[in-house]
Amino acid sequence: MKNEIIEIRWHGRGGQGAVTSAELTAMAAIHEGKFAQAFPSFGPERRGAPVLAFNRIRYDRPVRERSGITLPDVVVVLDPGLVTLIDVTEGLKPGGTLIVNSTRSVEDLQQNFDGDWKLAVVDAGSIARKLLGVNIVNTTMLGALIKATGLIKFESLHEPLEERFGARAKSNFEACKLAAENTVLSQITTGGLKTRRSFAVEKLAKWQELPIGCVVKEAGNTRSFCTGDWKSQHPEWDDKKCIKCGICYIYCPEGCIKQQKDGFFRADMFFCKGCGICAQECWTQAISMVEEA
Repeated sequence: MKNEIIEIRWHGRGGQGAVTSAELTAMAAIHEGKFAQAFPSFGPERRGAPVLAFNRIRYDRPVRERSGITLPDVVVVLDPGLVTLIDVTEGLKPGGTLIVNSTRSVEDLQQNFDGDWKLAVVDAGSIARKLLGVNIVNTTMLGALIKATGLIKFESLHEPLEERFGARAKSNFEACKLAAENTVLSQITTGGLKTRRSFAVEKLAKWQELPIGCVVKEAGNTRSFCTGDWKSQHPEWDDKKCIKCGICYIYCPEGCIKQQKDGFFRADMFFCKGCGICAQECWTQAISMVEEA
């Protein structure tokens, strides 16, 4: 392994810290005298959209490759909802490691996969909310990565965490350590699934198939996609606290909050991305963010 490149692919959603996780991993590896790189892959997506980040770590010489990673040694999934939406194990090498943030047991979760991989499961969301106060699992998943692979050491994270988080470095390091202690490891064997799962892939029209001219029915294209699949949390209203002021409607960046016939406001969960802005701006605290089941 000393003369090989170790490749890691991170799956997360915008705002969860997948890119930060990759950067901290690279910084820790470099601190240990290794050669490493970290880079993201995303388009114009906003908070809640699926994003990718990558690491390459090498022991003996600099890493020259700059392409995206299609055959990773390790896959880390920050958002449990992505497991059923996309094939997170695509290209994962036999004998590789799959690390998932989930409230499900490792025995239950491994039934979703069919391959010769090591599986590591941790409830990183609960740990992040307990120690950090937010459901951002970048540093907690670093603990799971260390427990499952040993690619970097805890001590190597001190300086990168202090540089990135300042006064909050200590709580992030504690979250990382606690996640490692609570990570459960298991071995997946082939035969877990009778058939290979299929995932929907968006089919775009070829340029020859596009109509001449353009007709715009409404601003933007949000209504064309089920962006509600992006969220890991959703808003819930307490009608006893709500005064029907409409602040949530005004601040919603997706325009998916509407006033009902009874005067109260609700979000269309088909399009709500779970950004939490409505809950943050609600001055009567009538809105709370609830984790997706």
